[in-house]
Amino acid sequence: MTYVRKDLWKLGETWNPTLLWYAKAVRELQTRPITDPTSWRFLAAIHGFDESLWKTDGYYSPGEKLPALADRELFWDQCQHRTWFFLPWHRPYLLAFENIVRAAVVKLGGPADWTLPYWDYDDYKERPETLGLPQEFYDKTLPDGTPNPLALPVDLRYGMDGNGTITLATVQLELAKAITEGQYKGVQGGSPGFGGPVTGFQHGRNRDYPFGLLESSPHNNVHNMVGGDNGEPDTSPSYHEGLMSDPRTAGLDPIFWLHHANIDRLWQVWLNRDPSHQNPTESDFVDGPPAGRPFIFPDANGESTFWKVGQTLDLKALGYTYESFHDPVPKAPKVLKEAVAFAPPPTVAAVKEPVVELIGANSTSLKLQGSKVATQVRLDKPGVARVAKNLAAKGLRALAATAPEHERVFLNLENIRARRNNLFLEVYVNVPDGEQPGAHPELRAGGVSLFGAKAASDANDPHGGGGVSASLEITAIVEALRATGGLDLEHLQVSLYPDKELGAGDDVSVGRISIYRQGE
Repeated sequence: MTYVRKDLWKLGETWNPTLLWYAKAVRELQTRPITDPTSWRFLAAIHGFDESLWKTDGYYSPGEKLPALADRELFWDQCQHRTWFFLPWHRPYLLAFENIVRAAVVKLGGPADWTLPYWDYDDYKERPETLGLPQEFYDKTLPDGTPNPLALPVDLRYGMDGNGTITLATVQLELAKAITEGQYKGVQGGSPGFGGPVTGFQHGRNRDYPFGLLESSPHNNVHNMVGGDNGEPDTSPSYHEGLMSDPRTAGLDPIFWLHHANIDRLWQVWLNRDPSHQNPTESDFVDGPPAGRPFIFPDANGESTFWKVGQTLDLKALGYTYESFHDPVPKAPKVLKEAVAFAPPPTVAAVKEPVVELIGANSTSLKLQGSKVATQVRLDKPGVARVAKNLAAKGLRALAATAPEHERVFLNLENIRARRNNLFLEVYVNVPDGEQPGAHPELRAGGVSLFGAKAASDANDPHGGGGVSASLEITAIVEALRATGGLDLEHLQVSLYPDKELGAGDDVSVGRISIYRQGE
């Protein structure tokens, strides 16, 4: 049979059967010892585990027996981030979880066709309620009066306002950049790709790999907007982040799985959007990961199952689908045939592998304090002149339906380190002195969530030590500056605006800001 995952906000009345059985099954999994591969905590630890954080949050007791070291090394701390394996790793992880939960549902007397719902927050323009969560995630008890495991105390799920109410900010749901990206795999320095950069097994150690576009937004942003923190500065001993704000605790929140179901769905939405949107076909991807630890998850009986990426790519073969694959991003209008007929033909053929070259960088690392930091990025004058020339040529061919997308510009924030995960950095280019960034939306390069940065900044953590990196496309900004005569061939001014006032104890820094061109 084909299992159909359903839209969370279309399930019907409060405590509809899907969520009621989910709650009962979660409670069942939570009663199992952490040594049981089908237990709630074992499954969460596959994504990430930190003994100190789990003790603080009440999920691990000092002296409690853990799985054997060999089992922990094989199963735990596997999550793939900042890699082209981000999507094909999380897919079988979700399947393993769903199968285990379904088995618990059946054991408790529920339906054999139960499926994990997905949180379709990308439909907020038509359904504003999807920016939040249904009542089932707030009620302290189930209809029978027993405790509700879907609801968490405020200090485990703060939300953006710190009060435990979840309301996502639409500015942080930037779907268009990911959904309209033409390539799955990223290019170092250039586009990070829809799915992420080419890596081996990647549990976040390599500081140079940026987040793929779908991972960057909405994935990372939703994690932080749900988890939140208590608003205390990181120097305070009382500072605390919600479960979803840290990869090492995120899987403990029942919302995690509904969020990732939607990320999984958006992968198929991207494939459906355009015939040119294709998964990589290289053997390093399809037969991956090519070296190191394989993808391994427990089945409903607790037995080990191994996965290659190629086994995850076909929903039909995997036996499940989604209620809807609606595309949240409007498609650009098709070019009229008459316009194409009179448009000059493209003079440069499209290339499979783009050329990527560094054309600018700032001179030193940046320490972020207060509400803003700005730096001049020195540019390579001949390189920027070439970009300007190519963008102008591209504009002349804009009406041609077959014109290659041959010139793009990317701003990279390299090696971002922080002692906090729940931070957003708004990035702007050439904001006029004395003016507020909000008055110049045309100069906004984008937003960067620091989800995962805290662990990635700790050299003793499995996530790394070199921080995280992000890549933002600024082609439109550069082209607008060129077209209006405002493009300085020698410098760009880059300004970073954190969403919280930062102090020295937050220890937020950016190793380098670089500018790359990607073209032919």
